[in-house]
Amino acid sequence: MKKYSLVWRWMKRLLLGMLLFTGIYLLCVFIFSNIPYNIQFNSTPNGIPVFLSSNGVHTDFVVPVKTTLMNWNDFIPDIPPHCQYISIGWGDKGFYLNTPTWDDLTFSTAFEAAFGLSTTAIHIDFIHQIPSENDLCQGVTVSNWEYQQLCSYIKNSFQQNSEGKLQPIPFNTLYYNGSFYDANGTYSLFTSCNSWINKGCKESGIRTCLWTPLDKPLLRALSDN
Repeated sequence: MKKYSLVWRWMKRLLLGMLLFTGIYLLCVFIFSNIPYNIQFNSTPNGIPVFLSSNGVHTDFVVPVKTTLMNWNDFIPDIPPHCQYISIGWGDKGFYLNTPTWDDLTFSTAFEAAFGLSTTAIHIDFIHQIPSENDLCQGVTVSNWEYQQLCSYIKNSFQQNSEGKLQPIPFNTLYYNGSFYDANGTYSLFTSCNSWINKGCKESGIRTCLWTPLDKPLLRALSDN
């Protein structure tokens, strides 16, 4: 009986610890998502258009293929010739490649992603016209310096070989368009796909929040400009 009592006591402590951790995590999400960052930011008249586009969970940067400051054709291979914009998203490789729908999500994929045990990837999609702004897509125009900072941040997130070439990843074309590449960084509860977007905005001087793993605070911060 003492053995079972000890096991039950440790199970209760474990459950209590998990509930406490979840509560603290959600509280931090709420607080930090509502603290603005780069509050001095204003859209630059006649600047370079940059968008944040969400599918309701995951957010991407959407940027022009070619400007006087950056031609993404020189960095990302196989961009279609008539493509005007590209969307760029970062995330857990297992989620991207093995979980095309929520029905495909497995415990191992979710566990590895949550606790930083998996690798990461960048997904590029091709957009043939300027995005339309709505509840899931917000845009601003940025200065040359802000755009250069953003491009550097995005480029440094790609894994590159000794020759500076990207590392393409095969994927199931039934579920995805565009292309996938190996990425730098580790995905976790604290460094989600949306946290990657948030960090890019912070480093580029674009208005965002202090920290968030969610898409809505990012879109809300950008819409305030």
